Parts: sequence; structure tokens; C-alpha cells
Amino acid sequence: MTHIPLAVMPHIGGWHLASWRRPASQASRSWDPYLWIDLARAAERAKFDAIFFGDQYSLIPVPEHLRPNTARMGSWDALVISTAIAAQTSKVGIVATAFTEFVAPYAMARQFATLDHISAGRVAWNVVTSGTPGDQRNFSSKPLADPVSRYERAAEYVDVVKGLWDSWEDDAVINDRESGVFFDAGKLHKLDHHGKHFDITGPLNVARPVQGYPVIAQAGGSGPGKQLAGSIGELLFTPLSGTAAAAYCAEVREIAGNAGRKPGEIIVLAQLTPIVGKTREEAEEKWRWLQSKLPEELLRQPIELMLGGVDLAEFSPDTLITDLELSGGIEGFRNAVLSYRNADGSVPTIAELLRGYRGPGTVVGSAEDIADYMELEVAGGCCDGFLLLLHGVPEDFEDFCELVVPELRKRGRFRSEYDDDGTLRGRLGLQRPANRHGCPV
Repeated sequence: MTHIPLAVMPHIGGWHLASWRRPASQASRSWDPYLWIDLARAAERAKFDAIFFGDQYSLIPVPEHLRPNTARMGSWDALVISTAIAAQTSKVGIVATAFTEFVAPYAMARQFATLDHISAGRVAWNVVTSGTPGDQRNFSSKPLADPVSRYERAAEYVDVVKGLWDSWEDDAVINDRESGVFFDAGKLHKLDHHGKHFDITGPLNVARPVQGYPVIAQAGGSGPGKQLAGSIGELLFTPLSGTAAAAYCAEVREIAGNAGRKPGEIIVLAQLTPIVGKTREEAEEKWRWLQSKLPEELLRQPIELMLGGVDLAEFSPDTLITDLELSGGIEGFRNAVLSYRNADGSVPTIAELLRGYRGPGTVVGSAEDIADYMELEVAGGCCDGFLLLLHGVPEDFEDFCELVVPELRKRGRFRSEYDDDGTLRGRLGLQRPANRHGCPV
């Protein structure tokens, strides 16, 4: 049996809007960096592949009159907290989100090259074109371009960053004290990029990253987003499950093949948001408690947000979700909601959706139930592994490590020790890219 890749994405205040109200919650420590450092250390002790940090440049979208009833305040700067994590761990991979709309390519290349050296080659860059409309308003810039234009710009942006990472060949430094030559000038290269969106000279003033390039992560779910994911992405994330996730995997791998890439160059992690108990009944009681602490408007809010901010109260409860004409928000999350079906396979009404839908990848049950779900999803071609989004921090991660990880190991589906070269690329089975100027891999 093969190992199932696992990463964890801690969320300030927890993924569930009521998780901060649990008696053992540590949500009040959300801005204590050691809460996140301790989570990363726990992920390393459990032999997880990576810890993932999302990011945004504004408050997490919640109706403002409801915000005081949630712990949805914001997020750490992903690159800064990742640097702290890198200094306090030695094995676990670190995935940091950064936006192509808000950071210049040269600065991005420099920051991730630096972080890859600090971490000894354990970093991935989650490439995001733009965040929420609130993010854009905080940058005094023109309105966001349409998705096709944004992703076209992002493709050129990533190519520029990779070109900058190749400025120095791996063996450029010769340190010849006798001759007085520190590096081979023939192995330092300007970029001289002149494209549709960027004119950048280079070279980068940081040595080539340990991994050649940090692993490129992506979560595009729209048509243009999947084109970008299939053409550049190595570690992909999707909120989908079941047949919708299998279709996504097949599509992005077809896109990758058309771009001349091999199937093994892409690893897809699906969202898993577990509520685990020692028994299925205990887990269901945990879920019921969380749901009972939310007023109706907050119960609707996560679904409405995934649907692009639509107010479901404006529709008849008997409206089939397939009759909703929606286009806002992030397409991957929108599709995750709209692909939900009742237990008998029928299309749900809005009322049935609100009663039955628990969120992307939410599995409530015993360790055996969750391990069964994971194995079925992998076997069905829905994903290669999972990204854990935690309802509560850190209690749900502790439950997963205590209960589910041993069950996966018993089935031969998860490692007991790291057995790779120490880099995130090595752990994921991804090749180190050759320098475009001829330096060997």
C-alpha cells in the first residue's frame, strides 16, 4: 500500500464558526506565534508532509454585524509566520501563500529563495492571483482584471520568478582563495525578460534555492485557474470530493499532459475537515454541539460565502440548488457546494442543503470512518492525499493525530518516519528542476 500525503492548514479561530466557544479552545491565543509553532512541531512529530498557511490582505469575509460572534479576525502574513516555523522545525514542509497581484515578481523570487535556504529546502509557494475584493481595496489599485487576464498575467509572473531563481547556477561559487576568484562570472545570468506584463532585468541577488525552485502549489478551480494549475502546479488543492473531485483530477492531468508534463509531476490534495471521536456517536455529538452554538444566519454564512456571497434567504427553501444561477466567489468552492447531493443521490433543495451539507470534505465519525473515507477517495481517483482544515485549533489536530494517524499506519497508508532527502520535493517525489542555463540537476 502507498503512503497518503497529508498536509495541515491551521485556521485562526478554527474553520467552524463556533469552534472558539469550545471549553478547551485556544482561540484566544490566535496571535501567539507559539500556538502555530507548536502546531508545526506537532505536524512534524506526526510525520506530516507539510503545514500550509493561507493568506489574505483584509478581514475574512463575514457579515459585519455577525463578526463579533465569530473569531474571524484575519490571518498571519504567510511568509513571515513560515519563516518563524522554518527556524523552529527541521523536517516538516512549509507551504506559504503569496499573491501575484500584490507583490512584484523580483521581491517574490527573493523572498521565497531566502525562505527555501532558511528551511533547507522545505518550502512551497502557493500561487494565488488575487484574494477577496476587500484585499484589492486595501492596495489602492485598479479593479481586478477578469479571470482570463489575471491567470495569463500569473503564468508570465511565475515564469519570471523561475527565471530569477535560475540567475545563479548551483556551482557558481568556487571560493578559490589562491586565485582570488570567489565565483565563476560565467555562471551568473541576467534575466532580461521583456514580456506583455513585465520588464525585469535581473539577476536575483540570492543564490539559487536549495530545491532549484520551491514546490509550486496551486488551487485554481475555474476554467482559467485549472489551466494555470495544470501547466505550472505541482501540489494542487481542491475542496471537491467524490465524482466532482475525480473529474477535476482528470481534467488538470489532461491539461498537464497537453503541456508536455508527466502524470507524476502533479499531486492533488483534497480538503478534509474531520470531526473525529473514539466512536461515531461521540463524533456526531461534537458536531451537534458546534452547530447548536450558531444562530441560523451564521449557519448559512459559510455556505453563502462559498457560493460567492449570495443571500439564500432571498430564495424559496424549495428551490433546487441546480436552479441557482451563480457566478461570484471562488469557483472551486462554489462547485463543492453545488455538487452536494442527498443521501439518495437526488438534487437537494436549499432547505435540504442547509440541513445536510456539512462543508467541503467534512467527515464526522470514528478513526475507522475517516480512514475509510480517505482510502475510498484515493482509490476512486478523487485525490492523491489530503489537506486538513481544522474545525478547532489545536484540539481537532490533536484528535486526528491521536486517533486517525495510528489507524492509517495500521493499514500501511502513512509513514512512521521521514525517509527522504529532507526537502519537500524529495518527500513528494518531485524532481529537482534543472537550471535553464545548463547547470545539471
